[in-house]
Amino acid sequence: MDEPVIAASGLNHWYGSGKLRRQILFDVSADVRAGETVILTGPSGSGKTTFLALIGGLRAAQDGSLRVLGREMAGASESARLEVRRSIGYVFQAHNLLDTLSTLENVEMSVLPDSFRSGAARRRRAADLLASVGLGEHLESPIDQLSGGQKQRVAIARALAGDPRILLADEPTASLDKRSGRDVVDLMRNLAHRQDCAVLLCTHDNRILDVADRILHMEDGRLSSFASAVLSNTRQLLDTLASNNRKGELTRQVRELPVPQFAALLDQVTAEFQQFLSVIDMSHNEAFESMLEQVIEAFTLKIGQVLKADRATLYLVDRERGELWSKVAEADAEKPLEIRIPIGSGIAGRVAQTGKPLNIPDAYQDPLFNQDVDRRTGYRTRSILCMPIADAGGRVFAVVQLLNKTAGREFDSSDEQQFREFSSSIGVIVESWSRMGSERLATPLETSGEQRKSS
Repeated sequence: MDEPVIAASGLNHWYGSGKLRRQILFDVSADVRAGETVILTGPSGSGKTTFLALIGGLRAAQDGSLRVLGREMAGASESARLEVRRSIGYVFQAHNLLDTLSTLENVEMSVLPDSFRSGAARRRRAADLLASVGLGEHLESPIDQLSGGQKQRVAIARALAGDPRILLADEPTASLDKRSGRDVVDLMRNLAHRQDCAVLLCTHDNRILDVADRILHMEDGRLSSFASAVLSNTRQLLDTLASNNRKGELTRQVRELPVPQFAALLDQVTAEFQQFLSVIDMSHNEAFESMLEQVIEAFTLKIGQVLKADRATLYLVDRERGELWSKVAEADAEKPLEIRIPIGSGIAGRVAQTGKPLNIPDAYQDPLFNQDVDRRTGYRTRSILCMPIADAGGRVFAVVQLLNKTAGREFDSSDEQQFREFSSSIGVIVESWSRMGSERLATPLETSGEQRKSS
């Protein structure tokens, strides 16, 4: 993956000295990549503006690491920070336009002369930018004749005039009405994405959270976990999750993680879902359900990858109906795949019933294996590792089945042990999904593959 354009690690910052010294940022760590729109929420005085000022090179970072566009900003000289600032655009709550200049002149003064050497070329560049924000007919308008929304559009055009790689926005909608604010952030995101520019936007405005690819939350100078961010504005944030997490994006990112980082991420997400389960009832929230579904799928497939399995399937146990059904089922075809197994039948059913793992080196030699599945799908099953997932009371509520260890090898005790290291965390995540209502078991998700009835 490409290096983040913003990478903070263990960042601390203070104002004042001696007895008046006051710490503003505490051990802040975060990454932002090119093309991403990241929203930073948090109450006034939480340190959001200070964080933006350090990223923008307006102040030197004091402690920890802050790399911006590949340059270390901790202890950086003014000349080094100035060099970084040339690749950053700024949009603030107060548009900071010059009333003595026209709309066109305000933008033109920010067009880099290195790229557009002649005055005519710079004016054309400024005019094009103003046209792109919908102000092509206001090139010569005095700033004081524009509405608040129009002024912020000019500020966006000015911020993009230098072809920045990062766009920093501090409360850009605070003084705007709902429609104007929405128009401004949509415009900022679309134009920045078109230029593959990262956007970091601080806001109190919950109405615009759904423009974000990710949401971070800062309070008392500390970045909170994703779960804490959601809990601070529960319903508003949750309604954005389904659209923020593009289908397959989480799976792609998790697949690329080395095993130690995957284990750390799993621990983090487990803690976050435990917060959800203990603090809030989300049994009918579609956005939360969508997020859980993506997490379960991504982590199931990642475990298959870690254990070098060709395919991975996660079954949920529906004791009321006496069956297992596939929540995640990896396959080649694109048709909907749903696997249903009577509890106690087949390999996965036996594991669900007994709570004991099964490691089968040769599936065709085991009487529990249903060969009809392979005949209908054209897939050839060799080795199988089937592992139970139990709740805190020891009751099995899910089963993960891994097929065909790569390179023709067999699953062994080390694979079982590695699975157990992940299973308690996976269990918390799956349990949080299953708690959302037994009626969901009647209508399991359709995933890619071919209709199957047993395994």
